Amino acid sequence: MLLSAPAFTQVGINTTDPSSTLDVQASNSASPASTDGILIPRVTAFPSTNPGANQDGMLIFLSNAIGVSDKGFYYWDNSLSRWMNLGAEEWKPGVNGSGDNYIYATRSKLAGTDMIITDDGRIGFGTDDPVERFEFRGPGDNDFQITSANTNPPNYILYNTGGTIDAPTALATNQEVGSLVVKTHDGAGIREVGGFRFYMDGTPAVGSTPSRFVISTTPTGSTAQRERIIVRQNGNVGFSEANPTATLHLRAGSATANSAPLKFTAGPLLSTPEAGTMEYDGTQFYFTAGSTRKVLLKGFSSTVTLDFPSIPNNSSSELTVTVPGATVGSSCNCGPNTSIESGIMWNCYVSATNTVTIRLLNSQNLAVNPTSKTWKVNVVE
Repeated sequence: MLLSAPAFTQVGINTTDPSSTLDVQASNSASPASTDGILIPRVTAFPSTNPGANQDGMLIFLSNAIGVSDKGFYYWDNSLSRWMNLGAEEWKPGVNGSGDNYIYATRSKLAGTDMIITDDGRIGFGTDDPVERFEFRGPGDNDFQITSANTNPPNYILYNTGGTIDAPTALATNQEVGSLVVKTHDGAGIREVGGFRFYMDGTPAVGSTPSRFVISTTPTGSTAQRERIIVRQNGNVGFSEANPTATLHLRAGSATANSAPLKFTAGPLLSTPEAGTMEYDGTQFYFTAGSTRKVLLKGFSSTVTLDFPSIPNNSSSELTVTVPGATVGSSCNCGPNTSIESGIMWNCYVSATNTVTIRLLNSQNLAVNPTSKTWKVNVVE
């Protein structure tokens, strides 16, 4: 070994003409030996006591991974009070269990959380084998948050076209544009159980992109989704009606319990009636057309036995029936519980509060004496 130590303290190893404070040269630069090199102090753990300012820049070699620190060269950065990995590659190549080539973030993997990008462009967080183009996977909190502080708020954008990405065209008639889908496991496999979907609502063209929005859920005893809320391009909304033909179109009800097309929950009435409102207080329905609230289809009835006197020809006879709740101006109808004499016609009207008058008209040329009968009277507001 040649050692040179000039007065200005330049040290040369294998050279008599050092070009720096320490100049180490190989025994043969063209054909170096396996021992040509410098061994930096090798450690299996970082010092339990941190170095100080005098050691700022000190170099060591960590010969095994520790926690999130990979094997490799480290130097002490006193301003940060930490050991810094020197020249380590953050992303390294690998192969997952499905045989897909990918690159992964070394620090994340050491910490137990995979961050990978496969050769075919799939990105995985928490998995090295993402099922979809982009996947978060983990046992706990997997919320996805976009934070902004600007008048231009963050957006979640789904963009789909016909043709190709480089040469886009209009989508096909009624084609799906994009969706937000939810899945779960039913014990046998992964199931898609619902979602929000956007479709073209008809045929798109230049200057015209009609769309349809659908919310789907899955009923008990099935794995097939049902369209529950449908919003068409014209603004019509259907509840379980695929083709709503009104601003609000409800599905038909059935005889099965809890299947009525519309049901109101009882509650207090508005302090001040509002035009166009319908309310239900648990007893009556109310509708306000202008500024006055009125009972909607309030029904009262009474069943009585009436014995009309003999009615001369082409004449009429009236009897009254008490119907609590009836008010003048309300509609009413009435009828006997059996057949009535030939030539007799009848009608009824609310003649006073709580009172309905039944009138019989004899259209015969002879007097008619009706027999006693049971009559039912209905009053509707």
